[in-house]
Amino acid sequence: MGPELTTHPLTRADGSATFSNTLFTILAAVNGPIEVQRRDELPEEAAIEVNIRPASGVGGPRERWLESVIAALLRTLVLVKMHPRTLVQVTLQVTKEPTTGVKIKRAVRDVAVIPVLANAAFLALMNGAVPMGRTMVAGLACLGKEADGVTVDPTERQVAGCRSVHAMAYSEKGELLLDESVGRFDAGEWEDVGERLRVTAIAAVARDTEDESTSNGDAAPWLRQALEEDVRGAGAWRETG
Repeated sequence: MGPELTTHPLTRADGSATFSNTLFTILAAVNGPIEVQRRDELPEEAAIEVNIRPASGVGGPRERWLESVIAALLRTLVLVKMHPRTLVQVTLQVTKEPTTGVKIKRAVRDVAVIPVLANAAFLALMNGAVPMGRTMVAGLACLGKEADGVTVDPTERQVAGCRSVHAMAYSEKGELLLDESVGRFDAGEWEDVGERLRVTAIAAVARDTEDESTSNGDAAPWLRQALEEDVRGAGAWRETG
């Protein structure tokens, strides 16, 4: 079973999407390429602007850091040189976050939200037909007590009780695009986490006909299915009339 997502929930944005996992729900909107202010103009490529709005209150240093992380990731995906002197604007609204009595450390919470922000932004870019050079899947994993091993897509209680949390993003070919980790772990454990998330990412975009060596147990190719449905919906008007 994959995450919950929808595409094009907003009619006034060029592209939009929602993405939910066990911890967070993000609403993403994309506009662009659009005209950019001269002070932000890049002569040879498009500028990427990311704005993150918290579930309540106003943004602060936490949101500014998250914006820099997501913007750096998106620059590896978008073909920025196709539209120089323009702006691609990405707005990410947190609509749900952990609110139970389980206490999650701020540093852990900051890393835990990154995969949801990244996946929502990617889906909105795809929905808005922004040209990109690769596919991306981000995932979250945590290390519990020594005997617990690696847990992918953990629950609130698992995140609160873990000793380390890892947010990683991979391309469809298994290339590591993003890595943010916090907590106590060694190099071997980091490699184990990376391999689990890499396999999970590849499974999310695998073809149904691919053999089991490229799949992750019962993981469904949720991203491939979502993108195929989005393409079919975009072309539905051709079948009318």
